Amino acid sequence: MAEKNKLENFVSSANKQDENDEPSLLDVVGLLRALQQMERNVSVSLMYSGLRIPQFRLLDGLDVLGQATVTEISKYLHITRATASVMVNELIKAGIVATIENPSDRRSFHIRLTELGHGKLRVARRDLQVFQAKITQRHSSECVARVNAFAERELAGLEK
Repeated sequence: MAEKNKLENFVSSANKQDENDEPSLLDVVGLLRALQQMERNVSVSLMYSGLRIPQFRLLDGLDVLGQATVTEISKYLHITRATASVMVNELIKAGIVATIENPSDRRSFHIRLTELGHGKLRVARRDLQVFQAKITQRHSSECVARVNAFAERELAGLEK
């Protein structure tokens, strides 16, 4: 309930700013708390797939890319190459991803999802859809649209 109130207050503040010329300040600390709670809820949703959030993001990215080098994964996920390498090694040991020789550069290799990886990704996506539906139902469509637009603008600003 507190999470809903914070989100509604955020949208209400945005509406007031649109109506008035007076700028209102974003409750950054409150937003961080709400995001931390959302992250915990997403982690719980991923529990049955056996994946952590960063691993899910990597598998989801590999599914989009088909196959990729560690460098390509790190760029796609906006993480360091070292972080990507550690995650890839963990996933290789677990049999979730596999390596393929890179024909254009014998010093590197491509990573691809295994059947186990595809299965875990399907479970994770299904469970995240359930969570997404629950949280979406708790808010008005206007609120959801504003939060989605806010997230999109913030991510676009970070990528510049």
